[in-house]
Amino acid sequence: MDTPISLIRGDSHGLETDYRDLLPVNIYPVIKQILGASGYMTAYPGLSEFATGEGVDRAGIYNDRHGDHYRVSGGKLVSVSALGVSSVLGSVSGSDQAAMPYSFNTQCVIADGNMFLYDSTDGFRKVTDSDLGSPIDGVWIDGYYFLTDGEYIFHTDIDDESSIDPLKFATAEFMPDKSLGVSKTQDNKVIVWGRYSMEYFIDAATADFAFQRVATRAQKIGIVATHAKTEVAGTFFIVGGRKNESVSVHAVATGSASKIATREIDKILERYSEPDLANIRVESRSEQDCVFVIIHLPYETLCYLPGAGAWIILKSGIYGTEKHRAINGIFDPRLGAWLCGDTSDGTIGVIDHSRFTQYDDDPQEWLLYTPLVKLDGQSIDKLEIETIPGFNDEGDASVRLSMTYNGVSWGREIKIEYGEPLGYGSRFLTRRLGYVADWLGIKLRGATRSKMTFGLLKITHG
Repeated sequence: MDTPISLIRGDSHGLETDYRDLLPVNIYPVIKQILGASGYMTAYPGLSEFATGEGVDRAGIYNDRHGDHYRVSGGKLVSVSALGVSSVLGSVSGSDQAAMPYSFNTQCVIADGNMFLYDSTDGFRKVTDSDLGSPIDGVWIDGYYFLTDGEYIFHTDIDDESSIDPLKFATAEFMPDKSLGVSKTQDNKVIVWGRYSMEYFIDAATADFAFQRVATRAQKIGIVATHAKTEVAGTFFIVGGRKNESVSVHAVATGSASKIATREIDKILERYSEPDLANIRVESRSEQDCVFVIIHLPYETLCYLPGAGAWIILKSGIYGTEKHRAINGIFDPRLGAWLCGDTSDGTIGVIDHSRFTQYDDDPQEWLLYTPLVKLDGQSIDKLEIETIPGFNDEGDASVRLSMTYNGVSWGREIKIEYGEPLGYGSRFLTRRLGYVADWLGIKLRGATRSKMTFGLLKITHG
């Protein structure tokens, strides 16, 4: 008897006497009808070095008005040319994640409670208006930089981007919570994100504070940190939640909010207190018909794929769950590629689908799991997975397979060759895996330089 088994997530038993999910690591689902399956799992792209910055990355933006790629790298604002040359434009204080809105005239940087402006005519300068306060986030809309300092919302003067009028302040008042961040919507409104609320504002050209609240669009959901939000085609993905709820992950659109975190993701988030999450970053990348929503937590990196409704873990290296190095990815139209900063040093990289390694030739780990399968006293005669062999030229295309019969401990690993270079007709299979008294789960693991893809998994048993 042949039984197909999913590879999109696995099952295990947790120490708290609970069923837990085992998430794929560095390998993600692609939805496509192929060989009787509705999709396949393929290796997450690697990283190639493009330029060298000034330190751990804090933000990035491609400024279409200036035709330039700007990045807060360590304590500097840098410009990254299409040839991979990084030039320092000014000094940016602090080490926190920065915000980088831009206008028709200037590139703005909001970091460490300060606001900086840059353009080629007047250079890089810090805004010193005494009414500025300590901004934490901002957007550009209708000729204004619209800012929040965590308490108030305010904007620059229409004719001077470095001037703040003390009469042009207001507050978001839907709920008495802090205003942690701001975003701009597709229909040219500003969202003011509170810890437990979101309010919309529209430019009404009123005296003093120019914006007016759109009372009918407010929602009782908010973000846990200033940069715990990202937009994909009009939908915001946030880490946060409602009053008297645990922190979770939600998709928010006009008039609606739906939870997308699974029980497993909620359990991961429960490891952190809200102060631990104060500097997290949520970002998104859309390419090759896939959307990646990436959540950079203090000690791990989670990734959600809306098209597949699936979660995976991203990491660098072989051991543990070390954070993925790439952060603050931006699409650079000059190159037609996604460029990113680094969480550990000043490397500026490019997302590279031709490789699995990250910058060097060191192997990277990947993991796949199956759900628990009930066999009740049957033997496994054969296990076979549809793959794409023959394209691996690193000489290390091997897989370790192991099984669990209790959801906690794993047995001896069996080595299976994925395929030799140019061996396009190779089959990935193993036989006689033995007797199963009750049920089992299967783990596939690799620490390789080679990219791998796995499709339909079938076991023959009886």
